[in-house]
Amino acid sequence: METTKKTSSARRSPSPSGRGKGARRSAVAPGDPQRPDRRQDILASAEFLFAERGYAAVSVRDIAARAGVPVALVGYYFGRKQELLATVFAHRQANLDERISRIREIGARGPGEGRVAEIVTAWAEPVVRLYGSASGDSFSLLVARTAWDPGPEATETIERFYDPLVRAFLEAMAVALPGCPDDRLLWAYEYAVGALLMYVADKRIERLSGGRATAGDPALFEDFVRFVTAGLNAMCGCPPPR
Repeated sequence: METTKKTSSARRSPSPSGRGKGARRSAVAPGDPQRPDRRQDILASAEFLFAERGYAAVSVRDIAARAGVPVALVGYYFGRKQELLATVFAHRQANLDERISRIREIGARGPGEGRVAEIVTAWAEPVVRLYGSASGDSFSLLVARTAWDPGPEATETIERFYDPLVRAFLEAMAVALPGCPDDRLLWAYEYAVGALLMYVADKRIERLSGGRATAGDPALFEDFVRFVTAGLNAMCGCPPPR
C-alpha cells in the first residue's frame, strides 16, 4: 500500500527537466537550476525589443516570448514594464559611472590646451566601446529611442540615469571654456548628443555609403572628437584647436 502511494506521488511530480506530463512551466521556481540564465534572458530580450520597436510598442508578453519564459516570470523578477526598462539601464550603470568619473577627473585639472577634446573623449569613448561589445548596439539604439521618446516613462528614465552625466559634462566644460554662457554650453551639449547618437545608432550611413561606412566605426572616433570639439569651441566663441 505504501508503495502504491509513493508511485502515485511520483507520477504527480514534475520530472527534473520540467517536461513531465504533469509539469506546468509557469510553476517552475525562479531558482530552477535547469535555467539559471532566465533573468539575464529577460533583460536581453527587453533591451533588444525596446531598442527595435520603442518602449510603448513592446508588451511584457512580447518580452517573455522572445526570452522563452512564462509571462508571470517577467513580473516576478522585475515588476512592471517601466521598472524593467529602468533595470535595463541600471544593468549598464558601470558604463555611465565610468564616463562621469573620467569627466570629473579631467574637469578637476582646470583649463588648458586640449582640455575640451579630452572631455569629449571621456564622454563619448565608453559609448563607442560599448557599441562594439556583445549587445552594445542594441543598447545604443535603445538610448537613442529613449532620449527621443516624449513619453513619461522614457523621460523619467533619462532623467534618472543621464541627467547626472549631463551635469558632470557641463561642469567640466565650464572649467575648460571659462566665460562661456551656460545656455550656450547646454545647447552645445544637445548638439553633441545628437551627433553621438547618430554616430553609434543610425545605420542609414551604411545604406547611403553603399556599405563603405559602418555605424559606430571606432576607426572614425578621432574624427568624431574633432567635430564635436570644434563645435563646442565655435559655440563659445573660441578659436578652433590647432
